[in-house]
Amino acid sequence: MTDKKQRKLRRVLGICAVSAFAVLAILASLFYAHLRGLRSEARHSYELSFEQTAAAIDALSGTLEKCRYATGELCHGLASEAYAEACAAKSALSTLPFSTVEMEQTKSFLGAAGELMHGLCARSGEFTDDERGDIRSLSDTAAAYGALVQEMRSSLGCGDLEMDCREKKLQNVLPANGARLLSAAFGDAEQGFPAPGELKSLARADAAAPAQYVDPAPGRAAAAKLLGVSEDVLRDEYGYADGSYAYSRGSVFVRADANGVISLSDSRLVGESSVSDKRAAEKARDFLSAAGYPDMKETDRRRGGNVLYLRFTASMDGALCPDCCAEVGVALDNCAVYAYRAPTGMPEGKLSWPLDPSAAQAALPDTLTPSSSRRIVYQGKPCYEFLCADGERQVRVTVDAEYGRELSVEVERAA
Repeated sequence: MTDKKQRKLRRVLGICAVSAFAVLAILASLFYAHLRGLRSEARHSYELSFEQTAAAIDALSGTLEKCRYATGELCHGLASEAYAEACAAKSALSTLPFSTVEMEQTKSFLGAAGELMHGLCARSGEFTDDERGDIRSLSDTAAAYGALVQEMRSSLGCGDLEMDCREKKLQNVLPANGARLLSAAFGDAEQGFPAPGELKSLARADAAAPAQYVDPAPGRAAAAKLLGVSEDVLRDEYGYADGSYAYSRGSVFVRADANGVISLSDSRLVGESSVSDKRAAEKARDFLSAAGYPDMKETDRRRGGNVLYLRFTASMDGALCPDCCAEVGVALDNCAVYAYRAPTGMPEGKLSWPLDPSAAQAALPDTLTPSSSRRIVYQGKPCYEFLCADGERQVRVTVDAEYGRELSVEVERAA
């Protein structure tokens, strides 16, 4: 082979090598970008799980505080609510990307709270003195621990804490920016966990009544109509004891019964925000109108990741209906409805307030003295809402304006 041919061959081989290197570099760059996207989605999912955990623990703390002041039929309702929130908190904890060792005390507390409240909601009647003592103990513990979780939430938001990752890498041992991992913060909180004292009451569950058959056809039709699809594309998931059923299509789950759709949720990971809040709010109003609630007014909105959650409230005869609220969550990457909770207790017919405020005030416990009152519609009933003070707590009590029975308690804790 001549020198000229050898030089030509070397040039060709050099060009091939450079081309191969460039192709490999492009492929590596694309793979790295895809990997970064997957890591970002996983991180968003873990952060959402922690947000749900913090919200569930805070909600449980609030409900246990309400139980301090509950009387009559409200005892059963609040016990059921607290049991559901304890279960929600345990479920959210299980999705965090670290072992249960860091959360042993937390899960033990949530299990104890759930067991007690399950027993209380399985029967009717007033709480006994021992049960009220246990509720106070659980309430104090939940408030103290909830404050620790909220502190972790703030530290995570400002960068002092870093979310763990299931991927094995050096960052899980020593974060590059010097921030602590969330699992380490949970471990510290466990060390100083304000564990409640021994629970004196025993939770007893009565035998459950046999479930009655409920035709799923109306619920399926309502779910299909809301999603704008034919009924045959919906997949049956499971049924509830109240006769409602869950259906799915892709990542969307819809719960419905004979009266219509109860809730909707989407399990997909939401991408980067590309939709304005104004457009998302219009989407929420249109969706709510299509669901059969055109006259509700937006009263609150919040951001959860790249999802905008909007709350809508009804009113009647100049009286607010605080319990009759719907919530719609809109994903800000494609403006699709991400979550929905239908309103309950829509007022019907003409309402009247037979009792005056002073007569309704007799339903309050002796420990509370109201500073103000107003007319509201609660669960479709005419009621009075009393604002009271108990030390550093602001307590709102709702009393039936027809029979003078306590129906609801809201506790606002001092900052």
